[in-house]
Amino acid sequence: MEINKKIKKLLSNEDKKNPLTDQQLALKLNVSREKVTVTRQKLNIKSSKERLKPFLVEEIRSIIKKQSNISIRELTKVIQQKGYNASRYLIDQEIKKIKSPFYKKEKEIENKEIKNKKNGSNIEDPFQTVIGYNGTLKPQIQQAKAAVLYPPYGLHTLITGESGVGKSYLARKMFEFAAQNRKISENKFVVFNCADYADNPQLLYSHLFGHVKGAFTGASNDKDGLLSKANNSILFLDEVHRLSPEGQEMLFNVIDNGKYRRLGETETEHKVNLMIIAATTEDIESSLLATFRRRIPLIIELPSLKKRELQEKLDFIKLFIARESKQIKRKIILKYEAVRALLAYTPVNNIGQLESNLKVICAKAYLFFVTEVKSQVEISLDILPSEIRRSFLNESVDREEIRNLLRDDIKVEPALDRNLITSQEKNIYNVTEDIYKYIEEKNQELSGIGITQEKINTELTFRIEEKISRLFDMTKEDFYKNKNMLKGVIGEKIYNLINEVMVMLQEELPELVLNSQLQYALAIHLDAVWQRIKSGKLIKYPDLENIKKKHPQNYAVAEKVINFINKRCDITIPRDEIGYITMYLNTVTGPDEKENAQSEIAIIIVSHGMVASNMLKVANYLLGGSKVKAVNMSFNEAPNKVLKKLIALVKKIEHSKGILLLVDMGSLTGFAEVIEEKTGIKTRAVARVDTVMLMEAIRWSKLKDISLNELVDRINQSNSTNLYNKKKHKVLLIYCMTGEGVALKVKDYLLHRLFNLEREYEIITTGIYNKDLEEFIADIEAEKQLVGLIGNLRPQSFNSNIFFSVDEIFSEEGLERFKERVGVQEFKQEDIKTDKLIDKNIIFPSLKVNSKDEVITLLAEKLKEKGVVKDGFLDAVKKREEWGVTYIGSGIAIPHADSQYVNYSQAALAIMENSLDWSGYKVEVICMFAIKDLGVEYFKEFYKILKENIEIIKFTKDINLIKEALLN
Repeated sequence: MEINKKIKKLLSNEDKKNPLTDQQLALKLNVSREKVTVTRQKLNIKSSKERLKPFLVEEIRSIIKKQSNISIRELTKVIQQKGYNASRYLIDQEIKKIKSPFYKKEKEIENKEIKNKKNGSNIEDPFQTVIGYNGTLKPQIQQAKAAVLYPPYGLHTLITGESGVGKSYLARKMFEFAAQNRKISENKFVVFNCADYADNPQLLYSHLFGHVKGAFTGASNDKDGLLSKANNSILFLDEVHRLSPEGQEMLFNVIDNGKYRRLGETETEHKVNLMIIAATTEDIESSLLATFRRRIPLIIELPSLKKRELQEKLDFIKLFIARESKQIKRKIILKYEAVRALLAYTPVNNIGQLESNLKVICAKAYLFFVTEVKSQVEISLDILPSEIRRSFLNESVDREEIRNLLRDDIKVEPALDRNLITSQEKNIYNVTEDIYKYIEEKNQELSGIGITQEKINTELTFRIEEKISRLFDMTKEDFYKNKNMLKGVIGEKIYNLINEVMVMLQEELPELVLNSQLQYALAIHLDAVWQRIKSGKLIKYPDLENIKKKHPQNYAVAEKVINFINKRCDITIPRDEIGYITMYLNTVTGPDEKENAQSEIAIIIVSHGMVASNMLKVANYLLGGSKVKAVNMSFNEAPNKVLKKLIALVKKIEHSKGILLLVDMGSLTGFAEVIEEKTGIKTRAVARVDTVMLMEAIRWSKLKDISLNELVDRINQSNSTNLYNKKKHKVLLIYCMTGEGVALKVKDYLLHRLFNLEREYEIITTGIYNKDLEEFIADIEAEKQLVGLIGNLRPQSFNSNIFFSVDEIFSEEGLERFKERVGVQEFKQEDIKTDKLIDKNIIFPSLKVNSKDEVITLLAEKLKEKGVVKDGFLDAVKKREEWGVTYIGSGIAIPHADSQYVNYSQAALAIMENSLDWSGYKVEVICMFAIKDLGVEYFKEFYKILKENIEIIKFTKDINLIKEALLN
């Protein structure tokens, strides 16, 4: 799934005027174009052309509004000058759509809906209950509405799509929309399944058009057909591909002129005003006459379930289970593992089959409940059909997206409101109140079945952590920076109080200035606390003493917050609330050192015969013991059987930092991926294990800061060293065509981003305007090992896997590829040298400025001149200031922006000659932190040094002395 993340990341930062093509993505990712195309389609991401269209259309509309008579040629020129990568043909196609009456009708509907939303209209749109209304199906629904409202009687429409995607349902909704908007005078939705009379043209004609007495044997009376019934309404022709060519031709006169004759009539014609909606699962090019297709102007294509958003798939699951819950009049519990499997499952016949499957699954769950096998109606993994159970392992699904979407079991109530099921918006304002309700309900439930209070407290504490983490996950960038929306929800009083609380918190824990989400989360939480106290509801934390012992520092800060609020406001918040505030602080400050010390990488050795256990005996004897587990395989034992053993073992052992499998054969390394998919536990595998490798793995796994990936890299490098005793000196070559200046700039950038680069590699910089590049490289390779090459010209005969362009190395994706290919080790906190972060050229003692805005602009521009930050950094800093105060006490402010605007970490420092007003606080020192790769711990250490030396920094004008104080 790594390629999924990389594609999403690249596309999130692409130029909207020049979207990345599949070929460009393939080059950036160093994979085939076909792989990119297949992956993009599985992720339901549109092609570059389709991603460009919305922006291109808006640009075209803006231009033709000012110059209505502009030619296509001139329009193309203007568009391309504005930076769009669009051909004349594409622009011509889009302008034809824009000028078409149908497109105008679509825009008219869209504008009307926006206006109704602003005016708070209570008119319920029939389409709002369609799952995907504001998601995957939004374009199709806009088309459907425009078709219905098109004068005079609507636009004949053909709905296409696989079996079970909802074609009939969409047709029904179009009818309801037409009735609501008074486009039909008869409230009749007439349905005709063309398959019923596909082989009998006479009966087909009679059924559709009607007949007169004596038209055929048995026609004893005149009879009206479905066309007559559908007059002034809508006729839905399902499975229209089953109409024979003759049957399709029968409809021509109706479509063209609104006239028809009944079977047996030769002169009389009947007039009919109706809209025809047809549906088919087949390819229309091969199954329908070209003359018929031309008469149906609008085609709406519905996507398969596989191409729908994952949230929509979850909505379908909830909806179908809610219907069964209503039938049995009981709550149904959908277990977490079962939902994951259902989300990964792609039924062949789409939504229809999913509904059918869930009916059977619910019936089975109900049977287990009635026969007392289970105490409640519960859908768990074990009662799902085997093809659904296996789907989470076999299907190409985005497992990370599934994990982000789900947090817990799902409870479906019989009376669950339809709108709640289909809602795609997470109601984050209810999360805090949900925590309190959950504790009350769960405590009662667990007490009722005899669980001890100690175990209940442990379980509830874990669940509180989980739910608070969920709240932080839900505070996306665009959401928590919208202060007006937040103010509107919680009110001016709470909003102002939170700003004061944040300043107090930042004085106690300065690293909190870097986390805007805490301000948002606490605001929502404290608003819920306020409402709960006012309504007389109890606030109880399950295990206050335990959290006080476990997190003493954050507990003490949380206690100060509660005391501050109680003094500041006319309300008394109970002491139990300290526990909740502590949990919020834990979420953003990270785990305690004690907890980190206890984390470990679990190691399992797997080998054929008795080799695994024998190797482990030797290693334990020489090292004095270990927690490593050995699994012996017989030579004829099926791999699936061993895999089941490993999965069971993995679930039992401590694995807080992941699982390392050491295996004797390369074929067994595939177990790692399956185990990770099955258990959700990060797992890596290394092949060709021997006793020396096992001993090294045991020793290195005990290092405090080592990650699973670092451990695997160490083992692989050590293994490589043992195989090749003679090891050449590693070299990285950076060159520029015109001179050495650019090469030195690239080197400086890399040394700021990768602190231990010079420790591992010799870095050569050069200009090549007077050199033969191929010959220069050959001379280096004769004596040394060339591991990477960075330049603005690719050598002709050179290993392209370790070549990086200058532009690429300055991008996050390029730097990641460089680290991966060249084998650069991730830096540790102790690798960071403070002198790289402090540059005397951006220290300004005794600065005279008149405003906060002026000093922010000065420092940001100086960082930009040095190449530390990117375009947009200054605007991002100002937006951050609008959201919340960056004052952290002791007369210090730390303005900053998100790391996406930063090339490498550095600090710019300004010491005011006179104190400056900073959102109501007096500030004398401004430290603008450009943060890229630094952790919170480093920031805390830097702030500690800054605060300890604040008096020297404030009163000296000597830049060297200020720098020396900060390098203390």
